[in-house]
Amino acid sequence: MIHMTTVHWGVIGPGRIAENFGREFPADQTLYGVASDHSPEKAQAFARKFQIPHVYANHAELLADPAIDVVYIATTNNVHADNIRAALLAGKHVLAEKPVTLNLTQLKALDQLAADRHLILMEAQTIYHMPLYPKLLQVVHDQQLGKLQSLHAAFGLGSDPTDQTGRLLNPQLGGGGLLDMGIYALSFARRLMTAPPQLAQTVMVPTQTGVDNLSATVVTNAHHELATFSFNLLPAAPELAYAVYEHGYFLIDRYLRPDQAVYVDGRTGEHQTIVAGHRDQAMGYEAQDMAQAIATGQNPTQAWTRDTMALMTAMRQAWGLTYPQER
Repeated sequence: MIHMTTVHWGVIGPGRIAENFGREFPADQTLYGVASDHSPEKAQAFARKFQIPHVYANHAELLADPAIDVVYIATTNNVHADNIRAALLAGKHVLAEKPVTLNLTQLKALDQLAADRHLILMEAQTIYHMPLYPKLLQVVHDQQLGKLQSLHAAFGLGSDPTDQTGRLLNPQLGGGGLLDMGIYALSFARRLMTAPPQLAQTVMVPTQTGVDNLSATVVTNAHHELATFSFNLLPAAPELAYAVYEHGYFLIDRYLRPDQAVYVDGRTGEHQTIVAGHRDQAMGYEAQDMAQAIATGQNPTQAWTRDTMALMTAMRQAWGLTYPQER
């Protein structure tokens, strides 16, 4: 186990998501530096808020500092790949906000670059780091629930339809329901599925800006596990998921950062609440897992990220949705 205080973090993209990361950051690691290419004032304010000792004029200056071990990237979706590539070329490990890239081609290239340089590239996807999910799999084993049968996950963001230049609706920024929130549902399925998901069917209704608003999707895999998803960008809807096994099932409310689930035994009807972790430490778990990956040289989430990105890429291909950076 690495001594956590030896890991010095740099932050690129000090916006709202990065502020959540700063608030939940583990006390035994070090937020060492922060930079913004577009708003040095925002970087200064971020540093004051989280008592970060070093503020850089731009990303390049941060990446050039040999004291920084790992970079947390929280910029908009459209520039994730460029930011990750620059950090890896500078010899830094990377924890990048979801979606780690826009598509599978970008991700494969960056995974190879990270491997060539013996660096960790990890996606900051809460689903992969919350302690509840391994505990649910332990219940599956202990209670002999049998094989996974089906999954469902839904989410409705309730976005402002008039904000057509903001990151959620703007195709230039990699907007849309799938990349912003739908990725959580797909990651939930991949976390529990025992083989990579394959797209069976998907339909989408776009927004006025052309990004995906409403969608419904069915996937399966080589083990005959079935998953269904429904995403809304503009209408609000419950954040709810369930997983059905041969002899019982789990209901998970607020599954993006869950700290509890209801287990229902299909044989007795008995209900039990399963508890693990804390919602308000979700991004701290990401940082802890990243430090552990650096220490061991192993990224246990890499295959999940790659399989989920492959599925998202296939879904957008079926919809005919491409972003300007991909053309």
